[in-house]
Amino acid sequence: MDPESPTLAPATTLRDIFPLVKKSHILNCSYPKWHATYRSLTPKTRIIPLTPEFLAYLRADGIVLPADEEQITTLDSDSEDEDSSGDGESCPTLKFPELHQKIKATIAELGGRVSPKLNWSSPKDATFMTANNTAECRMPGEIYLLFKSSDYITHDLEHAFDDCVDGPNSKEQITTADIPYSLVLRKWFQLNPSMEFRCFVRGRRLLAVTQRELNHFEFLEPMKRELLSCIREFFNENLKHTFPDDSFVFDVYIPLTDQEERRRTWLIDINPFAPRTDPILFSWVELLQLPYGDVTDGNELRPVELRLVNKDDPEAYSFASPQHSASKLPQEVVQAGLQGDEAIWEFAAKWRDIMGKMEDEAEL
Repeated sequence: MDPESPTLAPATTLRDIFPLVKKSHILNCSYPKWHATYRSLTPKTRIIPLTPEFLAYLRADGIVLPADEEQITTLDSDSEDEDSSGDGESCPTLKFPELHQKIKATIAELGGRVSPKLNWSSPKDATFMTANNTAECRMPGEIYLLFKSSDYITHDLEHAFDDCVDGPNSKEQITTADIPYSLVLRKWFQLNPSMEFRCFVRGRRLLAVTQRELNHFEFLEPMKRELLSCIREFFNENLKHTFPDDSFVFDVYIPLTDQEERRRTWLIDINPFAPRTDPILFSWVELLQLPYGDVTDGNELRPVELRLVNKDDPEAYSFASPQHSASKLPQEVVQAGLQGDEAIWEFAAKWRDIMGKMEDEAEL
């Protein structure tokens, strides 16, 4: 592999200059695939294989939650009024009772509070549907509500292999219908967002690191050298020679501790080295231009940049759009949900009228 990346010529799209992304790259970044290898590096997690019946429920239109939950919400455009008649439409868990009970038992095993995700994505774009505006779930129905409200989960289910190329091996011949989907439940704990970092690897070399939270944290700047040392050591000892792909992106969490204590680095996620992965404070064009491989300047390895939000950056003053804002609904939707089914349907009718008027105006 040539350690010096060539200067990128002008291109129409990022895809024109990006290394080919294979389906095997996507599969290797599936949480159930890599977790077995790195289990000791992650927060306490349980993985539950999903049944075809549950996947069909996730893919179905409308939101129908189980009748044994404290909160019951029904958003189904094909039905005016569904009550607990006992059929699979009003009580979907009748189609997957064993899985439903397994999820309940696992939540209890993990202390009664969990953070859910599918193979690749967490439903972070749907947390506006919850009372506390987080992904914390105490009941299966809360997980189902988040999953069925999330565009990120839909992407996992329907578009996991978008923009991928097929290769000769069996892994690269499969479709989304062949993916072994699993529910990933992590024991809930409140992460300090200032200590989450995204790390980019190409050619088994750590290229760059970015702060994940788009806010300025003044205390991070004096810690940059220490943080980079922790991340570099973590990568070299645990991921550099063990992850199956040469290029990937991983997320870590480094809890704040007393200075005398050695900082623990936790592996939170692994993402494909692909345009779909958010480069956050970098751009993919920047990252692709960085040299990779065992590149040295004299006797020193070229330094890895840790990029932080500076106090003068727009992000530091919330001028940028909030994360996941494209997937959020207006506050009125949330309020309607809290007021019951009649309010939901009343708002839904008004919302359809608003959207219809917007579409008519767009056509003018």
